[in-house]
Amino acid sequence: MATDLEVLAVEAAEVLVAAMSGDVRRWRRARQGFLPFFRDSRRVEVDTDLDNDRTRATRPGADQTRLRAIWTGALYECLRTGGQLREGRLRLVLADLAHDPGAVDITQHFAIDYTPPAWYTAQQTETETETETETETETEAAAAVKKDADAPPAAHNTVTGGTQSAVVQAHSIHSLTVNTPPAPLVPPHTAPADHWPRVDQLRRLGLGVRPTRRFASAKALPPYVIRDCDDELSVLLRQAAHHGGLVIVTGPPLSGKTSTAWAALRASVAADSRVFVAGGGTNLRDLPDQLRDRDTTGTHVVWLDDLDSHLAEPGTPGVLARLTHDRVLVLATMRDEAYDRHRFGQHPGARVLSVAQTAEVAAEWSETELARLATVDDPRFTDALRWRGDLSITEFLALGPDLWEEWRRARLAGGRLRGHLLVRAAIDLARCGLTRGSTPKLLRQVCQEYEPTAADPDDETFEEALAWATAPRHGVTGLLVPGEWPGTWRAYGSLVADADRTGPMVPDRVWIRAIEDLAAHDRDESNALVATFRLAFTPRAAGGDAQAMMWLGLLAEDEGDTEAAEDWFRGAADRGNARAAGRLGHLLAVRVAYTEAVPHLTVAADAGVAGAAALLGQVHQHLAVRYFRVAEAEGDASATRRLKGLLRPTGKELGLDPILGPGLDAGMDPG
Repeated sequence: MATDLEVLAVEAAEVLVAAMSGDVRRWRRARQGFLPFFRDSRRVEVDTDLDNDRTRATRPGADQTRLRAIWTGALYECLRTGGQLREGRLRLVLADLAHDPGAVDITQHFAIDYTPPAWYTAQQTETETETETETETETEAAAAVKKDADAPPAAHNTVTGGTQSAVVQAHSIHSLTVNTPPAPLVPPHTAPADHWPRVDQLRRLGLGVRPTRRFASAKALPPYVIRDCDDELSVLLRQAAHHGGLVIVTGPPLSGKTSTAWAALRASVAADSRVFVAGGGTNLRDLPDQLRDRDTTGTHVVWLDDLDSHLAEPGTPGVLARLTHDRVLVLATMRDEAYDRHRFGQHPGARVLSVAQTAEVAAEWSETELARLATVDDPRFTDALRWRGDLSITEFLALGPDLWEEWRRARLAGGRLRGHLLVRAAIDLARCGLTRGSTPKLLRQVCQEYEPTAADPDDETFEEALAWATAPRHGVTGLLVPGEWPGTWRAYGSLVADADRTGPMVPDRVWIRAIEDLAAHDRDESNALVATFRLAFTPRAAGGDAQAMMWLGLLAEDEGDTEAAEDWFRGAADRGNARAAGRLGHLLAVRVAYTEAVPHLTVAADAGVAGAAALLGQVHQHLAVRYFRVAEAEGDASATRRLKGLLRPTGKELGLDPILGPGLDAGMDPG
């Protein structure tokens, strides 16, 4: 069965080929009308094809059936890809015109251009009688021309355009043709509602949806994820689009009401439906006038976000009642609290709300919704699933940009520098792996590890900074939220996620502070911290970062893995890190590799590393004892005397004093 587009392409080809075969002037007008259609449909120019086919169509015995087939295929492809056509209306127009040879002049005004004006269908019934009369007259004239075709040639006059006061004919007049330009069709007044934006032109940001954090080339908003209420809402919208009605999407603040309404509307009505978006303070009283005499074959929608702000305006309930009576779809959103306050009691809007259909959007996402979310490849959803804490997905996405911007700007002069540093400390500790909370003592210590700034943080006490950072924003969450243990605090998850993607690296000394605090945390969090530490520093070490090698060596030494510690310290020492050389010399001395330890301890001692010179002296003492014993065995009397001076009064061997005792403390200064 042929589709509407296929039927339309056939009928349009009939009109085009009829114009090709007719008068040159008619053809020029038709040609000018067809070209914009092809350009609008994103196809190549067809000027040459049209002209060549015009030549073929006027030849004796021209195969016009073949021409119609060619242009039917071309037109169908344009109609299929162009996406700009109201097929049903234009098909009715062309059905009347395609087989009417005398209608090509009219056709080029509203058919060849393929953008028929909205007023034409309404006017078509009124002009039907006139069109039939004109067609009969032109058919009789054509028959007269055919009847005289076999008669001897006769002189005749043709007056084209303008007005002639007198025409003198020297012979008998067989026919007189007066060609005047067709009167242009002037569209009557069209309803303003027919010029409202199309539904497929609506953008969520323009409707008031809060922007999310944006990374790299990501779009301003992540993809819409289907909510459990979408099917129910779509049914309500389709019914209201057909019969008229008020549909209200309700839910808590930041639950995603606007996005849900937007998605359901786009899924429930035609893309070319017209929509009026009423912002706050918009006067709704003239909407019935805008909709008067509208194109009733299409759908018209009035969008009212936060309906309660409009209900405060006098006359709004009456306007809503009028719109729904006139079969207009009114789609609105309301917070649960606002809906209950206006719906129940003596509020003027209670009556109109009583006949509204409602769909509820829950703040908390169901397991089914979360499963759908997890299948979408967008980093913002990944962060939301990991870091949202006690908040909903939509709350996390909506509040993230505000929290980040407020924290970022607090560092500026005149802001809250101590509060900024306090929140940064919590963010960095979470990035280190301490995600379950940190004590105020640790937060205060970490604050002191950051580089000094031009602003003086002394104007604000630590307690004042903590009170500012923990105050709820939008009644939902603070920059800092309570940790899992009493008296602890942690940064809200969106700040940690954003810092992971866009913030500076966590300073090395913050990592060390976090590792020093391991005793205050349980085994799981300690393991997470160590794993995160390695994940952060191993790539740096692999890239030749001597300081990263130093920290990894200290961690391995603290865990008792001396073999790994020696490897990391040796790599750092080879790259000029004197403190790593001292640690390596210490480990070598402990396992009595004195000869190998000496050059490393010498480097550390010469660089002023604390304890390195004393340990180097001890190692030299041990080496002296060893070699004096060899000399004594060979009969060297002086060696015996010197050996007695090196041994302790008890006669026991020298012990190795732990001047550079193992552990991270000896390496705290990254120097």
